[in-house]
Amino acid sequence: MHMSKRALALAATSVVAGVVGAGLAAVPANAAVLGDIEFSATTGSINDGPFLAWARSSGPCPTPFSQAASLDVVIDVDGNGTIDLDTERFSLGPTLNEGGYDQGPVQVDGTPGTARTLETRLQGRKGEFEIRISCISEQFIASPDYYAASIIVEGDTWRLNEDVEQPVEGTQDITTTVEQGEGQLTMTIGDDAQVTLPAPQLDGDRLSTEGTLDPVTVSDTRAGAPGWDTTAQVSEFSTGSASFEGKYLGWTPAVVSSTATGVTAGAAVATGFESGTGLSEPRQLAGAPAGSGAGTSQLGAGLSLEIPADTAAGTYTATLTLTTI
Repeated sequence: MHMSKRALALAATSVVAGVVGAGLAAVPANAAVLGDIEFSATTGSINDGPFLAWARSSGPCPTPFSQAASLDVVIDVDGNGTIDLDTERFSLGPTLNEGGYDQGPVQVDGTPGTARTLETRLQGRKGEFEIRISCISEQFIASPDYYAASIIVEGDTWRLNEDVEQPVEGTQDITTTVEQGEGQLTMTIGDDAQVTLPAPQLDGDRLSTEGTLDPVTVSDTRAGAPGWDTTAQVSEFSTGSASFEGKYLGWTPAVVSSTATGVTAGAAVATGFESGTGLSEPRQLAGAPAGSGAGTSQLGAGLSLEIPADTAAGTYTATLTLTTI
């Protein structure tokens, strides 16, 4: 699977001195892969205990799910094409429960001599399987978003699936074209990839402003319609001398038009003046499941920015990175 990335600059102009703005409340979007997992080994026996000496995620856990973490294998036991996190996620090592796993990459170390081997979890199954580092809340609820790696099990041996294609990245004003079999998956950003929000106005205890995302067009002509997912994440807003967090930006995604079937908009992410992480974490703009999405879809979103009242005057700019995979 290929990935496309584009960066979109957002400018909130002329924040009035002495007036306050707000933050954003994050509403969980559909499940998304947060990043990769690095293994201590690239192959081994399915009967080894532990499965790995260690496994490390490429980034931190989302803050609401940063109390605990575990290394798991997921198995579509009932064959319905989806994973039930309660019944089809099987631990391969100790569950970390020290908290603070939103501070950096998460490493799960294996317990020597453990009975939790890959074979006790797979119970004779062979083929390709997904290994995850799952992030877990204080209520011991697993986040729908996770870090992932693919392995292939043949006989009594597993190996890292190194055939999984790595992300292809682009930047603002560059169209990244991703090829997969016959046809292509492409993403383009309309106009000048620059969104200028009106000057935030006082709204009770905060400064608020709204705008519209530049149109994003996803075109999928690949054979077999494997499906796709478009997500976005925003950086902090900065003038160079002052800044505020990207969590203060939220959106309401929309599918403006589409010649494809099965394309749906992602969940709204509200501003989190009181709590939440907004678009500072990857959030889904739109997606299409396997078997759909072939065609051209124009995506958009209504943007909402709320910042603290004591935000310094200035013109603030952030970069919104859009990823299609």
